[in-house]
Amino acid sequence: MASTNIGHFQKHGRDTLWESLRLQYMKMWFFIDHILTTISQAHTGTLHTKPPSQHFIHKYISRIMTAPFKPKQALDFDGALLQELQGDVSDAIAQQLLKELPPLTATSVVHDNGCGPGAVTMAIMGSNPPTGLKINATDVNPMFLAQLQANLTNTPSWPVKVETMDACNLTFADNTFDFSFTNFVFAGLSDDVGAASHILRTLKPGGTGVIAGWAEMPWQVALKNAHYKTRGAEEPMAPFLSKSCYQKEEIEHATRKAGWKDVKFVGKEAYLNLGTDLRRWASIAWTFLGEPVGGWQQRDEEMWDEALDSIVEELPRNEWFKVEDGMNKIRMVADVAIARK
Repeated sequence: MASTNIGHFQKHGRDTLWESLRLQYMKMWFFIDHILTTISQAHTGTLHTKPPSQHFIHKYISRIMTAPFKPKQALDFDGALLQELQGDVSDAIAQQLLKELPPLTATSVVHDNGCGPGAVTMAIMGSNPPTGLKINATDVNPMFLAQLQANLTNTPSWPVKVETMDACNLTFADNTFDFSFTNFVFAGLSDDVGAASHILRTLKPGGTGVIAGWAEMPWQVALKNAHYKTRGAEEPMAPFLSKSCYQKEEIEHATRKAGWKDVKFVGKEAYLNLGTDLRRWASIAWTFLGEPVGGWQQRDEEMWDEALDSIVEELPRNEWFKVEDGMNKIRMVADVAIARK
């Protein structure tokens, strides 16, 4: 959203994947180190137990390096499904924000920071901007950048440069941009103060910085309750559901620490399109966001339908849910910080 707008799934998803792999390798090398120590003790006569056989070592390493369990009902990761999950809610917020800002000019240089598939870029180019404007779109997620690049192949004349770059470690020179947008990215960052500092650093004097975070994501309540219903109240919350909002107080803290001055806050709302089939949306959401701490377990496969039933039953009961022209929708609210350097 920008880099995913639903709790920044992909950022957290990538981090979780690498952390899982890191832990697997740590376990493997710890065990190998233990084996080597055991063999050394055997040779020096200080070992009091029989060293493990090569067959045992091979079997153990194969076991710990086996692909993690995945419920048979879980969908395969796909960018199109992720887009279906998040809808166009961030696009709608981006379009609203452009009306809050000074007008773009022919000399404006814009940073779409943590661009995701390009909600801000698309909103700007869809507003009939003046000729001469330039946009730098950056993200750490290659899948999102590929989606944006694919969209840009149909509009080769658009003045957009796409680069891989971490929002916490921008490599642009000081005083580069007239506008910097970082929409729905901060909830997934490891260093929000550092990211806010880089935004300020790369803005030109008089430039405008924008940080948006989700304040209300009412669909999340249904997924959290499905977690409790199928796993129990004592089970730690699924990581992708535990931290998705990034509200005004958090934005204030990060921007203040980073040296932002005279920050103006506005609230924006848009409706997330859940499609005509709530169960399909619930299946996508549970696949991408419901994975528990430590990874999927057999019980998640057994309780899959119960989890989806819970989500589908609860979503329509939310006060911000509505059906419009056969389309299920639910309201989301963003907190947005705007400041001039």
